[in-house]
Amino acid sequence: MKKSGKSKRLAESVFTLAPKIDKSNLKEDYDAWPSLAKSSWVDSRPPQLERSYTSILFAGMGGSGLIGEVISDLAGEQEAYRIDVLKDYHLPHFYTSDTLVIGVSCSGNTEETISVLNEASKRGLDICTFGSGGLLERFSQTHARVKFTKTKMLKVPRSSFPGMFYVILKFLIQNGYLNTSEVHIQDSIDCMLRARELCAKPIAKQNKALEIALDIVQTKSALPLMYSSRRTRAVGIRFRQSLNENAKIHGYAGVIPEMCHNDITAWDYAKTAKLNKSYVSNSLPVALKLEDDPIEIRTTFQILEDILKKSKGQFVQAPSLGTSYISRVISMLYLLDYSTYFASILRGVDPIQTPSIDFLKTELKTRLNYLGRFA
Repeated sequence: MKKSGKSKRLAESVFTLAPKIDKSNLKEDYDAWPSLAKSSWVDSRPPQLERSYTSILFAGMGGSGLIGEVISDLAGEQEAYRIDVLKDYHLPHFYTSDTLVIGVSCSGNTEETISVLNEASKRGLDICTFGSGGLLERFSQTHARVKFTKTKMLKVPRSSFPGMFYVILKFLIQNGYLNTSEVHIQDSIDCMLRARELCAKPIAKQNKALEIALDIVQTKSALPLMYSSRRTRAVGIRFRQSLNENAKIHGYAGVIPEMCHNDITAWDYAKTAKLNKSYVSNSLPVALKLEDDPIEIRTTFQILEDILKKSKGQFVQAPSLGTSYISRVISMLYLLDYSTYFASILRGVDPIQTPSIDFLKTELKTRLNYLGRFA
């Protein structure tokens, strides 16, 4: 998107407005990601498993469940075990004792996760849990076949991502379920340091996260459309989640090539109805692609760019750093999270407050009282 003088002034205002809007200083959490990642990787002591399993099931919601999504995508890049992610109250019947269940709840009080773990325990499945405490820790202490690992939570679960991710990554590597090298892991942390330095710059041309935030807020009634591949699928989910929670913006995350069999036809409406300018201005397509994507995916993205040009639109490219897969994915996730933080400031909304989620949890407690049942 072409930047104007107004855009430049907006970009420069973000850092002066932040203390007034972000009263809880959520930015402090994002700035702490590289150091939190390093300490979580170096200092954590996850458990050693006593047996092997044919598959792994992550049970978790929101930012905690996203850990499993990133791990699942990482496993897809190497010869690894099957890894599924469940975001629900109930455990499907086809999971057996050959599956290790990993319960992830940063707060320790996620009722859907506790419900799944309770069912897994009753069916005799082995469980490993990761979280900051709460009911998850108590559940783990009072149920057989459960190993609990405490992780650090910052101000909110979504801003605590590296504190859980690198602990669980270490757990899976040391138990032989992933084979990511130490060099690539250290590089991913170094790339986070570089990303943080970029995000401290008040000039949009030097700060891609801020530039994307400006694109979002200056697109009237913006609906960000995340076009991911199988390799960036989890990052697309995370970007959508952080747009929702930080900036209070709806977003849509999909994966190509599947999107090319349905989603892209929506761009035809602009041409058919002769509403090109109005329609495109209300949509912001973001491409989450990597330099070393398979030729089929790279070609598909090129064709998608041609389709957008015909509708007078264009992709916003999600940035990434590093040379290894894990470095590119983690840096892309980090930079996009910063962009949602900047968007929240530009929109004048407190990024830490989520009143609708608070209301939902209160109503669920009143109507279902899941946590009360398992306490």
